[in-house]
Amino acid sequence: MRSLQRVSALAIDLDGTLLDTIPDLCGAVNRTLAELGHRTLDIELVKTFVGKGLGEHMRKSLREVMQREPSDEEKSHAMSLYRKHYAAHLFDETTLYPGVIEALELFKARKLPMAVVTNKWRLYTEQLLAHFGLSRYFDHCVCGDTLTTNKPDPGMMFYAAGLMQVHPREMLMIGDSGNDSRSAQAAGAPVVLLTYGYSEGEKLADLQADAIVDTFQDIPPLLDAARLLKTA
Repeated sequence: MRSLQRVSALAIDLDGTLLDTIPDLCGAVNRTLAELGHRTLDIELVKTFVGKGLGEHMRKSLREVMQREPSDEEKSHAMSLYRKHYAAHLFDETTLYPGVIEALELFKARKLPMAVVTNKWRLYTEQLLAHFGLSRYFDHCVCGDTLTTNKPDPGMMFYAAGLMQVHPREMLMIGDSGNDSRSAQAAGAPVVLLTYGYSEGEKLADLQADAIVDTFQDIPPLLDAARLLKTA
């Protein structure tokens, strides 16, 4: 709780944190696999592949059906198909998690600057934020194609902190996976993880987060409690 006392900005993940995107991610994977003549994959398995960006997501899916590591040419071709299918079905089954809007409204009312920090590419990120009415809450987007490195590397965290003109220790990372936790910790930032997202099969309790919560609406009270401790 002490680590949350200095929070003055928020870095928030997208997939598995703000939006449940896995149905459409899985749909794009399976349309790609089918077009390539491969079997399709169960959504629960595909969920464990999500977290390190679309390229890695597709690579793991190919490796699963091919039972070997795909070549660079195979990955490149699959990704071109994947991008086509995902762009065409971006909003088919993706949904907003409960409590997200309510919590974002509270953060906005408290004048906390917010940045989306996601390994998803900017094109898809901005379309999803606009479609679900989330764009107005965020001052910045740091996406999978913003830098040369992605989470769990801390570069995106340092970059987001710079954009919002805060020290990383004053910026809370809100996410759902080890990518979020490790990138935050490497940058010296506190992190809160949500239980409903995509953890790539890891146990959240092993990820050394400052707090683990069940809903997005649980986060504002955490920050309030931390502030009360600070002034006590």
